[in-house]
Amino acid sequence: MTQGPVSVGALVLPTDQESYKHRYLALGVAIKANVPVILWGAPGQGKTSVIKNFADKSGRKLEIILASIREPQDFIGLPALVDGEMRFMPPEWAKRLASESNGGILFADEVNTAPPSVQAALLRVCLEKVAGDFDLGMETRIVAAANPPEIAADGWDLAPPLANRFCHLDWILPAGVVAQGLAGAWPTYELPAAENVDIEDHLQNEKLLVAGFLTAQGHRVTDMPDSSTDQGRAFPTPRSWETVTKVSGMVSALNLPEEIRYLLVNGCIGEPAASEYLAYRENQDLPDPEEVIADPQMVLPGRPDQLYMLTGSVMRALNKDFTPARWEKVGEFIKRLFKDNHPDVAMALNMNWSKLAPAGTPIDRGILRDIAPFVQLML
Repeated sequence: MTQGPVSVGALVLPTDQESYKHRYLALGVAIKANVPVILWGAPGQGKTSVIKNFADKSGRKLEIILASIREPQDFIGLPALVDGEMRFMPPEWAKRLASESNGGILFADEVNTAPPSVQAALLRVCLEKVAGDFDLGMETRIVAAANPPEIAADGWDLAPPLANRFCHLDWILPAGVVAQGLAGAWPTYELPAAENVDIEDHLQNEKLLVAGFLTAQGHRVTDMPDSSTDQGRAFPTPRSWETVTKVSGMVSALNLPEEIRYLLVNGCIGEPAASEYLAYRENQDLPDPEEVIADPQMVLPGRPDQLYMLTGSVMRALNKDFTPARWEKVGEFIKRLFKDNHPDVAMALNMNWSKLAPAGTPIDRGILRDIAPFVQLML
């Protein structure tokens, strides 16, 4: 994205300042959402400095590890006998991070110049926050940095299992940012406050959107690239789709620009899956779930993926404001789905709805009785 020149004191910043701001905030979203993130960029682009700034502003302990000069045991620990059992003793950096009550930040630099054995040792660290047999705590954030293989010193492509654990962001310092920094103030940006924002609600909504998309585009669930270079960056798997729900849901919760959503979604699943999903996401025309509860016989969308998302929204609305009367209305909606030949969607909704049955509602009366024949046909 570009914009007109911006004046900062005596400086006139070029059009790519806004792009840098979006990348900076995208990094902040990944850290806030507790998603492992890797910064790709040429040497000297300030990757380490920006992570130090994030750590300082958040009051988190920062541990910097140069992966290229480490051995596997630096991440999995050294084997030792403890009380007659073989265990892996945690490295010192792991113990320091785990001692932080609000979680620290592990910054693994030059990850793609680390040999495959070291990359393999990083797998559990990145995803499960475990170093050997030692739990770093789920509040610990994982950030990595890498130079593109063509310019890295003895660089490797990332192994696909490791690459698939990260959200990938390209990192470039535009001339205007460098000029501003050398003039005395490197630009930093703050994420909006999340006070009075139901972040979990936004995350659940994003899960419904992803589920709907994958219902319609099942070939995108797992789509491994052909080349080893592309396998070392972002590509779709069930794990990276789950990551999409976290970062995109956080973008919605913080009401950030769509350019930031694109950077993060693209960083999780790559192109063209990101473009397809975002286009799908922006072209949903679904009824308000409250309108469905009020009138279960209203006109509904015909596509199964849209119905799937709608049923999820209806259940969220019911859970937020539960009354026996509203519960019965949702039951009428389920019955209508069965009658309209959407038994798979209806069954998915029925499983959650039936668990909320008010006390004293027998299975052979009312709505539960009415849908029983349809349920039996599914068995």
